[in-house]
Amino acid sequence: MIILTNEDIEPLLNMPDCIAAIEQAFRDFGHGQAVDVPRQDAIVPNSREGAIHDLKTMSGSWPAAGIAALRLNSDIVHWPVINNSPRRVKLAISEPGGRYNGAVLLFSTETGQLLCMLNDGIMQKSRVAASSAVAAKYLAPAKPRALGLLGTGLQAGGQLEAMCIVRRFEEVKVYSPTPENRQAFADHFRSRLQINIRPVASAAEAAADVDVLVTATNSLRPTIAPEWVKPGMHISSIRRGELPVEVFAKVDRLVVNARVGGATYLAQGAPDVPEDSSSGVPHIERVPELKDLAAGRAPGRQSAQEITCFHNYQGLGLQFAAVGSIVYREAVKRGIGLVLDDRYFTQSVHP
Repeated sequence: MIILTNEDIEPLLNMPDCIAAIEQAFRDFGHGQAVDVPRQDAIVPNSREGAIHDLKTMSGSWPAAGIAALRLNSDIVHWPVINNSPRRVKLAISEPGGRYNGAVLLFSTETGQLLCMLNDGIMQKSRVAASSAVAAKYLAPAKPRALGLLGTGLQAGGQLEAMCIVRRFEEVKVYSPTPENRQAFADHFRSRLQINIRPVASAAEAAADVDVLVTATNSLRPTIAPEWVKPGMHISSIRRGELPVEVFAKVDRLVVNARVGGATYLAQGAPDVPEDSSSGVPHIERVPELKDLAAGRAPGRQSAQEITCFHNYQGLGLQFAAVGSIVYREAVKRGIGLVLDDRYFTQSVHP
């Protein structure tokens, strides 16, 4: 069994491979050849005011790659107001040095063996970004000129990298409420991606005259205003709360990551969880899922004037099986990671 850190994982992953694996996994899922178990959150009170402990799990099995994945997070979460907007923020309290608890377990679908235990952070960025890119491959304009990006965090960087693989852009405009963050982000990705990217002073400016508009924030309030939505635009989000119902009303073709929103279990005394509210997607039971798009069961963009949207309503454990299959394959090939005796993870007693 191999143990891998984020530092081990990052050089093993490249975005084109992640996009290809996510697309194939969702295609198999659409044909009934893969399985996903929706996210579950067990939420209990925490001694810190306004904070909770969230034990989050999701899992999926992709037999074509021989990999089943279980993602497990143990988080202390609170909801501070930052730049006049409530945010979901994990507290980095694990010692030493303030760290977070997030792991993925990879199992063999052939032997049942635990193959790998790894950090989930870099994989999380990669699986979300790759899913957005797969959707954009089918829904975004074929020859876009400009991309607008809201957000400058880890997820925003992944979104930009992935979008630039499935589409070519002449210009990228990026907005963050913090001027230093948007300038640093633009400088970094201008050099890394060799693309014309510039920071702008408002979200409205980032959305003006763009063909693709991506929101990648941790805001619990909508980040896109309906008046910014124009004919021919493709919109992509990474969180439920980023898109208001008025935006969905303007969309001609909507696809969600998954319709099933998972389940939240609250212990008595736990504070209200703001993100448990509805995403506002009208008639979500009728909306095609990404698996339908990848499997050819739902059409992509049908005209240049269509307004299309990919809404990341709910993450899937299957995504971790897809990206994890790359990580495990490359780790074995390159001899990377801490190898431990399987005796510590198996037993002679019949459970």
